[in-house]
Amino acid sequence: MALHAYQLACTRGERQLFCDINFELEPGDAMRVAGANGSGKTSLLRMLCGLAYPAAGEVRWNGRNIRAAREEFGANLIYLGHANGVKDDLLAWENVVVAATLAGHPVTRGQACQALGKLGLARAAN
Repeated sequence: MALHAYQLACTRGERQLFCDINFELEPGDAMRVAGANGSGKTSLLRMLCGLAYPAAGEVRWNGRNIRAAREEFGANLIYLGHANGVKDDLLAWENVVVAATLAGHPVTRGQACQALGKLGLARAAN
């Protein structure tokens, strides 16, 4: 399940944020994306998961362009943005239930409260 980027480029209006980005990631690999504000870090991450299209180049997963492999690629994708996923209008146990369900491991209210208790957060559950 390799992820390959080939000559990726990103433009915003007339401004080129980056070009000629090339790398290969194999299962278990990690990559650090760093740069100044506005340099295209989030745009790159969005391209890598198919949420944005590059101005040039392509992203491949298992040797196939992610657009051509959209269904299979999407079924194996987890995208965590920079924003906190905890919803302030939900109780702590409700946030655990939502997160667990999204991860494909639904839990009951009781299981969520038990997990919070193991983390020393039982008082925050409700």
